[in-house]
Amino acid sequence: MDTSLPTGHPPSEIVSIADTCSTALRNMPRLEIWLKGLGLPVDPALVPLMCLQTAFMTPWLTSESCYRISRLMVWLMAIDNVLDAPDHGGPGGTADRVLSWHGVLEEHGNGGREADPVARALAEITGDLHRDARPELLALWRESMHQTLIGMRHESTAARTAAGPAPRLADYLRYGTWTIGVEQQVTAVWTLLDEPDLPRRLPVLRSALREGALAIRLLNDLRGHQRERAEGKVDALALGMSEQEAYDRAGKALESCRRTLAPLSSAGYGSAVALERAVLWHARMYHHSDPVRPGAGAPLPGRATDIRHTPSGPRPREVQPMSIQRPEEELLDVIASGKECDTTRLAEFFDRLEPVGPELLVGTWQGGGFEHTSENAALLAKMRWYGKRFVDADHVEPLLCRDEDGTVYSYEELGLARLHEVVHRGKQSTAMVYDQLPIVDHFRRLTDDVLLGLMDKKGAPEDFYFHLTRVPAPTSEPPGEAG
Repeated sequence: MDTSLPTGHPPSEIVSIADTCSTALRNMPRLEIWLKGLGLPVDPALVPLMCLQTAFMTPWLTSESCYRISRLMVWLMAIDNVLDAPDHGGPGGTADRVLSWHGVLEEHGNGGREADPVARALAEITGDLHRDARPELLALWRESMHQTLIGMRHESTAARTAAGPAPRLADYLRYGTWTIGVEQQVTAVWTLLDEPDLPRRLPVLRSALREGALAIRLLNDLRGHQRERAEGKVDALALGMSEQEAYDRAGKALESCRRTLAPLSSAGYGSAVALERAVLWHARMYHHSDPVRPGAGAPLPGRATDIRHTPSGPRPREVQPMSIQRPEEELLDVIASGKECDTTRLAEFFDRLEPVGPELLVGTWQGGGFEHTSENAALLAKMRWYGKRFVDADHVEPLLCRDEDGTVYSYEELGLARLHEVVHRGKQSTAMVYDQLPIVDHFRRLTDDVLLGLMDKKGAPEDFYFHLTRVPAPTSEPPGEAG
């Protein structure tokens, strides 16, 4: 018997493919029965696609867990179809239905479950997750679902008011990353993973997830632009982005996602492997066809859909950590795990990383340290230091702290700060200069959402290193008030 393997398919990946197909085949009839029983407005021909993509993302999970995620993906397609349909307005119209779905997510009353098959389906999905998922991660999933409803309602309203002013491209991309379905699928998977300390890795994981969702939104727009233009829908290309710009931005977002995940997926964390494989699936799917019209159109150029992925092999939580080659990947792993790191090693990281521009800093950042024994670390702990807020170059709140109730506020007794371009250790980069203290904070880029900082304090015997992770901007509309 010839036991040679096809080139490019190591044994671990062959097992992954087999597990994916086996799980999908088991779940296809169940999902079709569920879909038809509820009467959801989704073409049953899409059931195999939903089962395959979920099983591919986490082939090491049980078929029951994969089935639950597949139901969620079907539900997301259902509400997309519902919101695309004509709205008669008034009681029982789209606004009321969306409000009831927000209520189901928060378990407020029955949310119209008796009359609305979409609400009944969501109640089942939410009930299963509340019963079996990790409580500390459910809030993150619910947040992503509320954002989906807000985003889809926003897109639906924009499509019905096409004669009015077009949305800004930045606003479209913000809502569009919520509605592409990647965040909701991945955060639901995270709630089901038996992965120790997963919440501590969320800042890095969410940064990668945001980049991955942006890339998939742009690839979706590239693939479906002609169809959606005929349907009167808005996308990034209709709002002025050229095809080349969309390809390039999608490619950069995919690379940023992969680079951010590399230390975690290489170390075998299932949360990172699942996210990486979800992005890979969607990128390759849109590369080949439009899932709404399978087989339509030629493949997209490869450069925007190339993403290296980590073969599954053993179940991810059983994989032993591997050595990391790139310095930024090693440091991201240190930050995600909360491990300590000595000053000499941090100095090596700092000198090898790239500088940052002032535009990257704008926003709120949550901070952390690499040790807990120095005078500076003790002082920040005593102050309950939370992070920093960069409003613009002339207004920086360097000491965001928490009060006894946990509320974040700006501690201004030591003054505010400004941004300046400063050459430090051979590189020019944006630095934060205190208005009233002999302190300069220098920054280097790990990703667009994670920075390494160095506090240079006059008279201090040693530099103090810290890290900053961008805090996602809050949604502008509370649940149920999308318009």
